[in-house]
Amino acid sequence: KLENKPEPKLDDKPIAVKENVIVIPKPAPQPEPLAPVAPKEEIEVESVSVSFYGTLVSIGFPMSDGLKLQEITEKHLADTWTSLSDEKYDITIDNALSVRKNLALCDWAYIEMLGAVSEKRYGKTNEAVIMQGYLLSQSGYKIRLAYEGSQLYLLVASQYNILSMSYFMIGGTKFYPLNCNTKKLHICEASFDKEKSISLQMRSEQKLDHEATTPRKLSSKYGVIVDVSVNKNNIDFYSDYPSAYVGDNSATRWAVYANTPLEKSVKSTLYPALKRSIENLSERDAVNKLLNFVQTALKYEYDDKVWGGDRVFFAAETLYYPYADCEDRSILFSRLVRDLLGLDVVLVYYPGHLATAVHFAQEVAGDYLQYKGKRYVVCDPTYVGAPVGRTIPGMNNQEAQIIAL
Repeated sequence: KLENKPEPKLDDKPIAVKENVIVIPKPAPQPEPLAPVAPKEEIEVESVSVSFYGTLVSIGFPMSDGLKLQEITEKHLADTWTSLSDEKYDITIDNALSVRKNLALCDWAYIEMLGAVSEKRYGKTNEAVIMQGYLLSQSGYKIRLAYEGSQLYLLVASQYNILSMSYFMIGGTKFYPLNCNTKKLHICEASFDKEKSISLQMRSEQKLDHEATTPRKLSSKYGVIVDVSVNKNNIDFYSDYPSAYVGDNSATRWAVYANTPLEKSVKSTLYPALKRSIENLSERDAVNKLLNFVQTALKYEYDDKVWGGDRVFFAAETLYYPYADCEDRSILFSRLVRDLLGLDVVLVYYPGHLATAVHFAQEVAGDYLQYKGKRYVVCDPTYVGAPVGRTIPGMNNQEAQIIAL
């Protein structure tokens, strides 16, 4: 039961976890344009605007460009692609890249944004698909065009395995079709030098316009009380974000969520109260205060009951939705400890359960594990009332794995 109380005295107890540590690569810089973009000022431009997760996005297209796919064959696609290579579309590429930079859009957001703008320009047509593909390609992303009958589809290469989508293996790379349930496609294999697969790690906070939610009051049994408001536009984006993992280990997906920065607007409402609550405390007592906050200020519930299946939350989502499970609590707790105390944290994955462990500069007693020559003490945000150093009952440490953050 989650309400079990720990014994008051803690002894040092080493945990012999699995030797293979789960590590995800640091995100590489976003792709660069395939060629220099130099928009011509004399070309007449028509601005196309969409609301992208509550944020107004405008991109210029050549006036009356007349983009039209007469037939869906490799020859017609190649001819249309050649026509798109005209310098008049440089303004469109330049505007798209400026939006990506100014809003700090991650790769998936950039894909979605270009899809929304292209559809606004050309409707739900094959022309919108090829324009989205062209803009992604010229921005440096690895894409392929494919078709079935008279319908054109866009395939995007990913460094990560996307859980909710099927894929086509092309030249040893997984390509994921967008808005497509067709199992058999005719794939155009034209490729470009320097093209890169998308990353599904978020490198920084995206700059979507702020739509504040009704403040949520959170209070812990240690007397920490905060009013938290999150950006609804971010919540809506996170809800559509695909869950993905690296290599053949699905546990890597939790690191992607845990390493995503908590938005500044949330920090401005949540962190001042938390900082006051841990002022002048030792590292252990400060972590205990944060641990108890996550344990007792949030309501626990299983994903199957709430969502009908597994769903992982970004830290902001855990502060927004009424219920959270062990994964969500551990992700949020790891974020709080790193941001507020600057301490290193790892996730600890048991089959069926996720916890954390913290590296203290001071000596702290309790269950611990070794990673890279450092001692990390177990902290379980799901084990209500348990202090730093206590493992939730029933966990088999021999099966536990470290997930590096």
